Amino acid sequence: MDPTIMKTIFRFGLPRQVAGLLLILCYLAVSDGRAADSVGVPPEGSAAEAIVSQARLSLAEARKTQSDPKTAVGHYLDAADAVVRSLGVSSGNEAEARSIYNAASQEVAVLLRSRAELWNRTETIPSHDGTYRLRFAAGSHKEGTWDPGYFDFFRTPGQVHEKVAHQEARMNDWGGVLVGVHNSADPRKYFLPLVGLAVPVTADLDFTPSASTAGRVRDVMLALYDPTRRTTIRVVGTPRPLAADFGAPLAYYPEPKLLGFMAMLRPANYENRAGLYMLEPYDPDRIPVVLIHGLTSIPQMWIPTISAIESDPELRGRYQFWVFAYPTGDPIALSALKLRESLAQVYQLYPKTKDMVLISHSMGGLLSQMQAVTTGRVLWDRVFQTDADRLYAKVPPDNAVKRALIFDANPRVHRIVFICVPHRGSDLATNWIGSFGVGLISLPGKLLSGAANVVSAPLEKDVGVKHMPTGINGLSPRSPLLRGLDTLAIHAPYHTIVGDRGKGDTPNSSDGVVAYWSSHLTGAQSELIVPGPHGSYALPQTVSELKRILRLNLSVSGAPNRNRIQKAVRSAARSSSEHSG
Repeated sequence: MDPTIMKTIFRFGLPRQVAGLLLILCYLAVSDGRAADSVGVPPEGSAAEAIVSQARLSLAEARKTQSDPKTAVGHYLDAADAVVRSLGVSSGNEAEARSIYNAASQEVAVLLRSRAELWNRTETIPSHDGTYRLRFAAGSHKEGTWDPGYFDFFRTPGQVHEKVAHQEARMNDWGGVLVGVHNSADPRKYFLPLVGLAVPVTADLDFTPSASTAGRVRDVMLALYDPTRRTTIRVVGTPRPLAADFGAPLAYYPEPKLLGFMAMLRPANYENRAGLYMLEPYDPDRIPVVLIHGLTSIPQMWIPTISAIESDPELRGRYQFWVFAYPTGDPIALSALKLRESLAQVYQLYPKTKDMVLISHSMGGLLSQMQAVTTGRVLWDRVFQTDADRLYAKVPPDNAVKRALIFDANPRVHRIVFICVPHRGSDLATNWIGSFGVGLISLPGKLLSGAANVVSAPLEKDVGVKHMPTGINGLSPRSPLLRGLDTLAIHAPYHTIVGDRGKGDTPNSSDGVVAYWSSHLTGAQSELIVPGPHGSYALPQTVSELKRILRLNLSVSGAPNRNRIQKAVRSAARSSSEHSG
């Protein structure tokens, strides 16, 4: 009698008489010569099916006994262990076996982390099938495993109500897909999200027999893999692809409705949320990609883009993604100043950080552009015109307005991608829609602190501007800031992506908000026209182009570019000094 069949019979909890009758019938069937031809020893497929059926029952029991954590863990381990054994018999049921194994690995990790007394320590777990010695794999950068102590809790993709399609997530591979969340005691100091840092995790249960007890105790190791660092695991001695979901961690972050619109209208209420945020643990070996949103938007707009890039095997693990959040009702120059200062703070805190790539959409592209130009007094003179010299002499160097208009290019900016950016403004900013928006915006008084008498009054008297330019009227084609910016060289390689709404009428095209004459840059290393509207940042063609540019960036060394930029910055500084003299 096959011991697997005996075990399966008694696991159903049948009455002793019925179980005995079944055993007798099985014995007679095997003993009879004619029956042996038709039944005999169960074929491999039947044995594997029986084991998978056993695993299915164990998984169901685990879900029923959550109130008793150790009992539930035992059932989860039985389920995963049975699946592993079934693979050694036959591979015919691999799809269901994998599904059970993944569910057991995922759910046991969530359950264990919810119980501090069971997490990250060796435990003896009794089960229906025997005893397990459960251990946790240590975190290893080389092995691509997370430190179990790093996580405060887990979420499943279903629990974060995923907003990202799964077409690029490898959900049909091996391991339990999770979102691991780490809370920092001082998140803003380390540029981390206030709700915790969410990262992709894949849980794996690795079973090995214990030599000390002749196989009666099963050793099992729970490993938490980082799918950005590795792509395979070993199951029954065979390398198998590791499951991953790169969109789920991004979906963990809340996306408040109308936040971008309200942050434009009342920027003062959202200043405490502004700043740079890292979306994964800092890694000096990865190239930072800073994503900057446009008018009325928020960083969550980049979720599909980041997910698609992370899902690309050639790019995965090579870049780390940061986002810059800012209330878009603030003046463009002041928002660019905040970004510039945030980036400087990163390099002070993490001096080994590699040179960065900026990817920006719409108005965010102007913030990017203002990281890679050396202004001298060009912007100052354009904004203040005939009163520029008098104001320049009176305004102290640490004044926010002076720092926002006079600065050097950041040599750590290695490459920029502009998506539907109004470099020369947009006519919509000057029509009735733009005028209505400007009237609604309420600027925070602290932005003008220290400059009210010295800057605001002359602005109104001599230039005719009654308040500092907001995010909307700063986009006017007549904006002195944009006209001055358009004369400055961009000291980094850059690329443009432009929408034409599918009309194919470039150079007379428009994305519906920004005309081609405004978004086109003659010095771009590449320009792609995509058949979409102003919101073309999520188009498949745009994402493909971003991947191409990021692959190109990997092949180019940053040192020569940085030296070139530093040389250009010094040259521009000398020219500015000579001009001032």
